[in-house]
Amino acid sequence: MRSHLDQPSPCHTIRAMATTAHSDLSAPTPKTGHEVGYAVVDVETTGLSPVSAHVIELAVVLLDAQARPERVWSTLVGAPGLADTGPTHLHGIRPQDLSGAPTIEALTDLLAHDLTGRVIVAHNVRFDLGFLAPVLAARGHLADVADVSQLPQVCTMGWARHFLPTPSRRLTTCCQVAGVELSQHHCALADARASAGLLRHYLAVALRRGEEVPWGSELARAQRLRVWRWDAQAAQAQAGRLSPRAVGPVEPGSTGPTEAGCSL
Repeated sequence: MRSHLDQPSPCHTIRAMATTAHSDLSAPTPKTGHEVGYAVVDVETTGLSPVSAHVIELAVVLLDAQARPERVWSTLVGAPGLADTGPTHLHGIRPQDLSGAPTIEALTDLLAHDLTGRVIVAHNVRFDLGFLAPVLAARGHLADVADVSQLPQVCTMGWARHFLPTPSRRLTTCCQVAGVELSQHHCALADARASAGLLRHYLAVALRRGEEVPWGSELARAQRLRVWRWDAQAAQAQAGRLSPRAVGPVEPGSTGPTEAGCSL
């Protein structure tokens, strides 16, 4: 994730909302109770503004309603003609690393499928949704939603001080305080897994305190929501075209990222 500031970013209005859903996109089938859960997402981007910056890496960690792992995927994200990937010293991704990676538009059926029936979770969730929701809406996957705040969501940054004695809401600090592993900050998969770990920690703290799950209403809303559209065949095909990176520090003079634990 590119933004882990202590203040959440302003809520992004969904731009380029499709006026009609694509005719080949099917409405989701109703989810049963055990299928409801969380989709923890993280994006690495070339900058902070969804208007001018591009997504260059995406990770999704799917959890059940008790935050137990179900499935995980990640991929580098191509952007044709992109000559500058932004703060390479942070995310380690260079333009040549994106060669052959699917574009964000080539991932939207898979993403819509995996977000259906789930609460969307991220560390500064409005930042990540600010990049993902507009492209989902523009391609007809997201209907009747005018603003990202209408989607069921949990921000692990926003809840940090409720559950942690932390001096900062930054992802690195929260993970250190909670004892959650963050193997490589600014790797989308590592950050998404860390956010999932924070969510589990928050649920454990709530249980110890005898608190109800603070976002139980969001889980119920995710189950009821009927705004997602996708093509099942396209989603399956897109899942087979992912281009996850094997990540490590880019050494001076090297030809690419070194192997590390961020690959699938």
